[in-house]
Amino acid sequence: MPISSDDLAALSRTSLDDYLKNTPVDQVTQDQPFLNRLLQGKKPFGGAKQYIKENIRKSHDSNFKWTYGEEKITFKKRDTVEQTEFPWRRCVDSIYRSDDELFSNGIRVVRGDGGKVRLEKNEKVQLIDQLNEDQLTLRTGFFEQLNLHCLRDGTSSTDAIVGLDGIVTLTPTTGTLGNIDRTTAKYWRNTAVTAIAPADLVDKMEYAWRQCVRYAGGQAPDFILAGADFIDAYRKCLTLTQNVDAGRVKRLDASTGEGNKTGLFFKGKEIIWDPTFDVLDDLDKPETKWAKRCYFLNMRNISWREDGYDIFSPDAPHDTLCLYTAVSMRCVLSCNRANSHAVLALA
Repeated sequence: MPISSDDLAALSRTSLDDYLKNTPVDQVTQDQPFLNRLLQGKKPFGGAKQYIKENIRKSHDSNFKWTYGEEKITFKKRDTVEQTEFPWRRCVDSIYRSDDELFSNGIRVVRGDGGKVRLEKNEKVQLIDQLNEDQLTLRTGFFEQLNLHCLRDGTSSTDAIVGLDGIVTLTPTTGTLGNIDRTTAKYWRNTAVTAIAPADLVDKMEYAWRQCVRYAGGQAPDFILAGADFIDAYRKCLTLTQNVDAGRVKRLDASTGEGNKTGLFFKGKEIIWDPTFDVLDDLDKPETKWAKRCYFLNMRNISWREDGYDIFSPDAPHDTLCLYTAVSMRCVLSCNRANSHAVLALA
């Protein structure tokens, strides 16, 4: 028996809703570590007129001085607070299948008086298999693109959010971030060390790390993300000492780590390889390759907010017989302490 267009739309929405809710975020860990880390610490987003705003302390504006005897005390009204503005945006992804395409797969869609028709059990299984394939590609594509834009600087589209490359930039003395001008606001600049020679790599990492700790109130970065070229250069800086146990069969392995966990550490934090960096190099052809970069991030000072998934099936146009399904989400990536992060890049 056929299925009504209304029942088909409801089934598609329910299938995608279950697919998104029941698929653990951990499944994107190996391929999209930055997005996964953001989603782990996501904050609720109840709505805002246009921006997410956060108050930040830009200075102590101290009026400290030494006095003696009858020297007068001077008083000063302090100006210590600035307000960031990060615009939220909506991202969407969608799919459609024509009625004839479904019919070719054994599913007949009825758009008139549909309440009187129901699928047989075997037809429902066949339809669910078809929908599951659509939901898989929709979900995978949605998170794939979301991850790319969370890493980019936000200039790829007028409606894109500011991503990592905009928050922790290679050029921190120019441009604006959160509506604060970095050309004048020195407190709003991340550390950037570029054109690093492999022989100087560890020294430059020490410098960048200390700068992050210095401006983060003693808090060290808690997440290190790097590209393949940077990881290879760092690995060559290390000397591995082998302890030989004469009483046992020897097993030697020149590699370290597993998956995107490199097994390489700096200051006790494991360096995570992000394969998306290679994708961005192929897509955007940046002057400084992503594969040559390493990010020291203090995730306490980066916030991901979203309002959850809105899944819906728009009505088909009067002259088109198709099933439409879409997922939509409002989100924003913000920062409240830019100088607690650093980016390094090889020459």
